[in-house]
Parts: sequence; structure tokens; C-alpha cells
Amino acid sequence: MITVIKHCLLLLLSAVLCAGQMAWAQDAQPPELSWIELSPPVDEEVVRQYEAGEISDDEATAYVEKLGNIAVQSLDNSRVRIPGFLVPLNVNEDQSSTELLLVPTFGACIHVPPPPPNQSIFIRFPKGIKVTEAAYTPYWVEGTIKVEKNESEYTAVLYAMTPESIVEYE
Repeated sequence: MITVIKHCLLLLLSAVLCAGQMAWAQDAQPPELSWIELSPPVDEEVVRQYEAGEISDDEATAYVEKLGNIAVQSLDNSRVRIPGFLVPLNVNEDQSSTELLLVPTFGACIHVPPPPPNQSIFIRFPKGIKVTEAAYTPYWVEGTIKVEKNESEYTAVLYAMTPESIVEYE
């Protein structure tokens, strides 16, 4: 009987430890996503042909534009952490924004042309962020990225996120 109780206690203890490890894993910082990972891999043959003068500048530009319009489906519903700059799309009475674009470089989307659609992320941040805090400050944005096409008067994007957190880049 004591052996059965010991086994039950060991099983219970193992279950508790596993549950604790699973909770810890869910709270852990998600993997960092680089901007290049938002674009499909470049076809090395196209690069070789361009370098060899076998395709024109126009053909190379068309290829790059095509790549910029392709989302990486394997990223859909991935919890990630990505650095970037926030560009407000709306401004509320308190000077905060709840809809923004996350872009890889300072000033992107402020001038023409905007980044390719797979190099911007549409951010829905219901609690808002002060516009004066955005645009000029780099941030870490953490949450689940979704492959989701959004178009506005400013640009088209292929990804969206409702972040768990937005914190200044350190």
C-alpha cells in the first residue's frame, strides 16, 4: 500500500512540475523575428542571372516587387517579438493611436514609396499609444502575428498583430 501511495505522489508531483514548466514556457519571451523572415527566400538563380546580365533591371525590379507581395504562411499565428518603428494611422482626442503600422526603418511610410506589403505589420492596440511616443522611437512589439491582408489609403500590408506588449527598444 505504501508503494502505491509513493507512486501516486510521484505521479502527482511530476504532473505539478510539468504544469509549472508549461506555464513558464507560455510566459517566456517569444522568439525574435527579423524583418527578412517576413519575406520568402530569394531565388538564387534570379540573382545569378541578374549579376550575369541575363535579365534586365526591369525584370529584376518586377521580381523584387513580386517577392514583396508574398506573405510567409508558416508565420501565421506565431507568437513573436519584432523590433521596429510605429507609424500612427489614427489619432484619438487624447493624442493616442490604436491603429498603427510597424515598419523596419525610421521614417518608412512617411514618404513615398512605402515598404513592400510584407515589410509592414498592421497593429491594433486597443489601449492606445501616445502619438508623440511613436514614430521617432524604436519599439519591441510582442504578440501573435497573423497573415492578414489590410489596405488603407497609405499602404497595403500582409501581416497584422494585436500586441501583448509594446515597449521601447533597449
